[in-house]
Amino acid sequence: MTSSGPAPDAGTARRPILRRTLTVAAILAAMVTTGCASRQAAGPREYLDERTAATITVAGEAMVFACDRPELGVNARDYVTLTAVDVNTSGRHALHLVGYAWSTLDKRGAADGESRYEIVADDRTLPLQAMPEGFRSIGLNEPPIPVPSRTAVPLTAPVSRDQLQFLRDTPEVRVLRTRSGVMERFELWRGPSR
Repeated sequence: MTSSGPAPDAGTARRPILRRTLTVAAILAAMVTTGCASRQAAGPREYLDERTAATITVAGEAMVFACDRPELGVNARDYVTLTAVDVNTSGRHALHLVGYAWSTLDKRGAADGESRYEIVADDRTLPLQAMPEGFRSIGLNEPPIPVPSRTAVPLTAPVSRDQLQFLRDTPEVRVLRTRSGVMERFELWRGPSR
C-alpha cells in the first residue's frame, strides 16, 4: 500500500486539542478573575494605624443619604456617607459613626455658611460634628474610608452598639442639615443589607 503523503505526526494531531484546552482555561480564568474583582467586601476591615498604634475596625457597609438638588442641575445631589468605625487603643474601644458630607457639584466657590448635621431615627436624634482638622480628633492618623470628593467635609458622632443597631433596624432614618436657617432633608439612598 502506498501513501499519498507523509503520515500525520502524533504531536500535530494533539495541537488543536491542546489549543482548545488552553483557550477554555484562559476564558475560565478571566471569568473567575473578573468575578472576584467586581465583588465588594461585605465584611468589616481591620488595620493598624501605625502612627497612633490604634487598631481600627471599619464596618463593611456604609449608609448613604442623598438630598436632590434639581435647582442646580440634572442628577445633582448632596450626600452624607456614614460608616461605623471602632478605634481600639490599648484595649479601650471608642465607637464612632464617621463619614463625609459631599456633593456631585463643585461648590468650591459657593458660600455654604456654617452647616449643622444630625441623624434622625424615629424620635431620636444624633448630632454629627464636623472635623475641620480631619480624623485626628478621634485618634486616627488617616481617613478610615476613601474621601469621595475634594470638597468633602469629614463628620463624626460617638455612638454605642445599641445606637448602631437601632439605626440599622429603623426604616425611617434620615439626616437633616441646617444652614443659614434652612433645614434640608437627606433620605437614605443606600444602606446596609438587613
